[in-house]
Amino acid sequence: MLQEYDVVVAGGSISGLASARELAGRGYNVIVLEEDMEIGTPEKCGGLVSLNSFSELALAPSERIIAQHIERAILTSPSGKEIEMNVKGAKVVSLKRRELDKAMATAASRNGAVVQTGIRMNNFIERDETQHIETSLGKIQAKYLVDARGISVYKSFVPEGLLPVAQYEVYLPDIQADTVEVHVDKKLSKEYFLWVIPISHDTARVGIAGKGQLATKLEDYLSKRKASVTKKIYHSLAIGGAIKNFVSGRRIIAGEAAGQTKPTTAGGIYTAGLGGRMAGKYLSDALQNGYKELDGYQKEWMGKFGSDFAIQSNLRKIYEDLDNEDIDTLFSILKSSRAVEALSDASFDFHGADLRKLFDVKDFLKSLNVLGRSRTRIKALLQLAVSI
Repeated sequence: MLQEYDVVVAGGSISGLASARELAGRGYNVIVLEEDMEIGTPEKCGGLVSLNSFSELALAPSERIIAQHIERAILTSPSGKEIEMNVKGAKVVSLKRRELDKAMATAASRNGAVVQTGIRMNNFIERDETQHIETSLGKIQAKYLVDARGISVYKSFVPEGLLPVAQYEVYLPDIQADTVEVHVDKKLSKEYFLWVIPISHDTARVGIAGKGQLATKLEDYLSKRKASVTKKIYHSLAIGGAIKNFVSGRRIIAGEAAGQTKPTTAGGIYTAGLGGRMAGKYLSDALQNGYKELDGYQKEWMGKFGSDFAIQSNLRKIYEDLDNEDIDTLFSILKSSRAVEALSDASFDFHGADLRKLFDVKDFLKSLNVLGRSRTRIKALLQLAVSI
């Protein structure tokens, strides 16, 4: 039997579910198709987010969702130099990511959306102002499709914008439960870094992204820390920035699928979740007032995040130029200047804004001249940051 809906949402991610919640809350007939058997699995995300973002996502930051409150970040250079940052002001928490997605699924269901797991969208064809969708359990017709299927969609638009990831959940007896660790070493990863994110007083998510033998490097590191591995997850990060068009006919692309994840860290709970919510809002307007209303979706998202993403993309290119000697030099500059203090109340969500705070640190920008190979990129980045 052919099913008919106003909107089909492909992907039970935070962005897809936020979109469904908005649409169902405005009275539209919506179904969410999630191919995995459980919402929120596998937990690919590192799970760090600022409490400040919950209000914009219209979710309550309950203890059911929050794993740990993070008060410090320790960054370690290749030679072992450490920078310790107080991040209390940023109100960062690590999440029980599965519970976050389930909370959004529950909110969408309460608004009237149908959420179904274990169903895969195989194909979709737009014809006669209708999306004809083939799934693993039959055919569906809808006026619009929200495509929130993540990396599988993103890689078709920006194939060069992916980085492989290995992330393990581990028992780690020597962690500090309020402290995130970041290990920057080009021998570990030329493109990224290794992270340790606490999820209890003695367990953590530990991961590494980049190219090469990620699992071997990660397991060598964990062996030195006497960690016991309880879960292994391998996936990819979207670090190439937003795709060109969020709307293609009656297909609206949202979340990681649209590249709404930060080019610096690939974090996307806030940026992608808000993208889904915006998609739902403008799609509701389109269903009521006509297709033209969809123009506002990309315009609003880019207005909020586009400039910052441009700065982040440039920061990533500079980082990829650096070698370990450069990184150690940069750590020395940060430690000897007042840069760390300037970043103590940094924004977790807008890294371009954090960069601009460094402009007021005496002699900081002049000190960057020692990073010779990246000097041209740094100059261009600073000009971009000033112009925004």
